[in-house]
Amino acid sequence: MKWMLIFAIMFFSQSLFASNCIKFDQKNYCEVWKKKDGDVLTVEFLADGQSLDSWSTMITVREYQGKSALKEVLPSYVKSVKPMFAMKPDVLQSNTSTVKDEVYLRMLLLAPNKSHYEYVINRFYRDNDESVKSVFYSHRIPFAEQVNFNEVMENRDNWLEQLQNQKVDGHLGESFL
Repeated sequence: MKWMLIFAIMFFSQSLFASNCIKFDQKNYCEVWKKKDGDVLTVEFLADGQSLDSWSTMITVREYQGKSALKEVLPSYVKSVKPMFAMKPDVLQSNTSTVKDEVYLRMLLLAPNKSHYEYVINRFYRDNDESVKSVFYSHRIPFAEQVNFNEVMENRDNWLEQLQNQKVDGHLGESFL
């Protein structure tokens, strides 16, 4: 009886946790971690078979509550990742934006332990006057003397377009709203 109870708890908690999923690049990314740190709400999503210790691609959504302009968020975000810049980031804007403010950062980051690179596309946007939101795609690339960036170069425009269509609101979870 005890084992049945443990199984039921595990089964139902997994299915509840996995119900918060994002479709991206023909994969389902489901919630694996969330945290509220001050006014910043963060939820991380991984594809099936990946873990926070060993992942190849990740989606992260954030809401910066009480921030009504991108300039209130971007400087501190850039400062937090600047030590990891492997090259100067691209700053892009959309000609077809449907939100009040929007900017994209395309970055190549080197992990502090130099074990891998992360190619990151981060979309920051404001669709109301209550918060700034971001959704970003991270693609892990193992560190080596000769790094192959072909997959990134072939897919980066498609990934950027997919991020433009993602909305954060439905993925923050009820506990944060």
